[in-house]
Order: sequence, then C-alpha cells, then structure tokens
Amino acid sequence: MCMAGALAPDYNGGAMTTELTLILPGVLPPRENRETLGTDLLRQLELPALEKLLAQMEPATADQDETHDDAYLPTLPHERWLARAAKLQTHGHSLPTAPYMRLAAGLAAGQPASAASGTTSAAASPVTSAASSTTVAATWACLQPVHIHAARDHLVLVDPALLDLQADEAEALHDAIRPLVADLGMTLERPLPSHWFVSGETFGSLEAAAPARAIGRNIDLWMQAGERARDWRRFQNEVQMIWFDHPVNQVREASGRPAVNSVWLHGTGALGKISPLAEAVWADDLFTCGLALAANTPVHPAPAALSDCTLPAGHALIMLDDASGSAANGDWAVWLDTMRRLEANWFAPALAALRSGQIRKLQLVVSNDTHVAARTITRGGLRKFWRGLQGDWRQRWLTLGGKA
Repeated sequence: MCMAGALAPDYNGGAMTTELTLILPGVLPPRENRETLGTDLLRQLELPALEKLLAQMEPATADQDETHDDAYLPTLPHERWLARAAKLQTHGHSLPTAPYMRLAAGLAAGQPASAASGTTSAAASPVTSAASSTTVAATWACLQPVHIHAARDHLVLVDPALLDLQADEAEALHDAIRPLVADLGMTLERPLPSHWFVSGETFGSLEAAAPARAIGRNIDLWMQAGERARDWRRFQNEVQMIWFDHPVNQVREASGRPAVNSVWLHGTGALGKISPLAEAVWADDLFTCGLALAANTPVHPAPAALSDCTLPAGHALIMLDDASGSAANGDWAVWLDTMRRLEANWFAPALAALRSGQIRKLQLVVSNDTHVAARTITRGGLRKFWRGLQGDWRQRWLTLGGKA
C-alpha cells in the first residue's frame, strides 16, 4: 500500500550487506491450540532452508522474546517490536500508530507529505472540518470503515481488507457523514479508501485495539475504552445509522459484497522523535512505511522475493506480511502455500546469501497473534554444526510463539 521509491532488478549488486532484518507477522501458528493446530500445520511443511536457519540461530537474549501471558493485548506483536526498535514513546497498552500511518497513506495517495511538519496538501486529501481545511492537528487517530457481522449472540469484526472499498464508494460514504463531522467540529481526512484519519482530540486518549486483533472475534473484548468512550460510541452509532441503507451498501449487498456498516478507531497519538529502523526499508504496511518516512529513511514497496531488491551496504529491513491475513482469518490452506512461497523466495535465498558472504547477519522477527520473537543467524554461526543437533525444527518454531 505504501508505494515509494524504486527497486532494482538484481540482488545487492554484489555489495556486502552487514545486516538484513526480515519481519514476518503471522508465520507462527497461534498460541491457542498450538499443540494440535500448530503441530498439524507444520507437519504438512518441508522447509529445509528455514530448518537450517533455525538450527544455526544464535542463543536468545533476554530482550528478544515477549514473556507476557496476556492474550488480549490490543496491539499487534510485530508492531510492538517495531515500536521498540524505533524507540517510539508509548503509553500503557496502546501504540500511537495512526500519525505514522497517516504519513504513509498521504504518500500512497500522491500527497506531498512532510514528516517534520506533519502537513499535507489539502487539495490532494479530502478533508472534512469545521475549521479551515488546511488546519492540521498534532494528534491523529485512524478511522477505518469496517463490516461488523451479527452472529447469534455477539458481534464479529470482519477483516477490513476483505471489503475492497473503492474510491467512489469511500467518497460517497464520506459525504454522507460530512454534516455529522461538521457538527462535532472534527477534522476528518480520507487519503485512502480504506484508511481515514480523525483529529485525535475529538475522542481523547482511548485505548483501542488494532482491527487485526479483533478479526473474527467477539468485539465486546476489543471495544474502545477510556474517558470519552461514550462520545466515541455515540458517533459510531450515528455513522451506523447513516450508512445502514446507503445506496453504496445497497449496491454492495446486491452484488454479494459485505456492507460497510461501521467504523473502527485505533492508533491515537502524535508524531514523535524516533530512531531509524535501518538504512533502507521495504514494506507495504502503513505503520512500517510511516516510521521510515518519519526517520527520513528510504522506503520501497515490499518485493516478491529477495532477488528483486538491491540492498544497502549497511542494515536493510524488509516487512513481509504475506501470512498475516490468512492467519488472522484462519485460512490455513492459504497460510501453508504462503509459508512454502516464503521458503522459496526468502528463506532459501537468505541462507545462500549468508553462506556466500553477501549478508553477514540475518535477523528473523516472527510473530503470531499474541507474541513476537527475534532470532539472529550469522555467517560464522553457520559453521557451528553442533547447533543443528537440537531436535525438531517444528517444535522450535512453535515455541517462538510464547509459552503454551
């Protein structure tokens, strides 16, 4: 989604890359039912390059694994790792992802964005505000159009990515709530159909779950909480009523697509001083791209394979979130295919690059829905053959996802 920079067709141009970090959300089976579902899934996989990398990884340090026992943290595990790596200031259990997502969303929409000033072009980004459209708030929250499904005795959030909301649909839905937004004195931006942004002061510092944490689950456990939660709930209800029988939803439902029947607020915060993640970043997700932009780091679209990108001589970071959607939606057949594709396009080439000396150090940052772990493999470590005598790689992979 974050389309910036350009990729060269060959890998690394023959230069030495000191360190490569691959971030892989969703590649670890879920901690819940790990010994049944996880074991069954991994039994269907033969991933020799990943097996070799796991066998030769350096011993874990105290800060590489999450040791919490909270299955209901509102943030995504890999985003917590990114926040720590960027030295991003956080408060409580929330992450200020929205202002960084807004930076990347503006760039993806073709806006001239400035990480330093936080300003965007009002002409390029539809803005609804009671004040001037050039007014930019320091604090922002992400407002995503979503579909909430009514199950027999609870409500379930559907993966927002499955909506495939089109630009004309988003514009019509945005126009429908324009009077409501104006009455509340809010500033609402719509740089992308799927991601809108509201001035954060409107609802205060709500603790809110990332949508991916609530997908397919009873949303009662994930609803926004805080001093102004009632104000948020009132706004959400009014939006639901306005969109209930909207022509956009009539057309969507007639064609078998889910209606856009609600909104989800998350990621409230302001831009702050952060550290660069690497010398160059490859990613499609808005938060990773936004962190790179805020640190003035070159950012490029995520490539399909390691051979598709030219890496810098220092530290390169690549976000590969191919497995996150299928894991969140429980589509395990797709997840298995994704793992095989990661083996062919990333694990095997990374192992070959370590052996040849093109990469000196490889860091794998892997996660499931509750935990993240980081492991390092060095070129020198590949020669320590005795590390490969530590048992089945599948069990080692499972244990990276937190204690059962």
